[in-house]
Amino acid sequence: MNSPLADGTHPERTALILFVTGEAPRSRRAHLNLAAALEAAGIAGASAREIDLLRDPQQAITFGIFATPALMHIDASGEHRVLYGDLSDERRLQDFLAAF
Repeated sequence: MNSPLADGTHPERTALILFVTGEAPRSRRAHLNLAAALEAAGIAGASAREIDLLRDPQQAITFGIFATPALMHIDASGEHRVLYGDLSDERRLQDFLAAF
């Protein structure tokens, strides 16, 4: 499925978006786990755009997100993958980030 960014454009390169709900414990854990995984993978310079669905709930509809936390990877062609949960399963997160 081709998924544009919220502004209707497609990313020119891959993008990571972390969807959270405020400061909920699972959202905080996802944020910390993602930062640690990016650093461990040597891509700490890459940053995930963070969207707080409490502040901007329309983004859940725009991106088709039905639960949080969720990490979305969008490639340059607009194809996307989503990993749901607090990102505590290191192996699944590493596999997910391998395409980044």
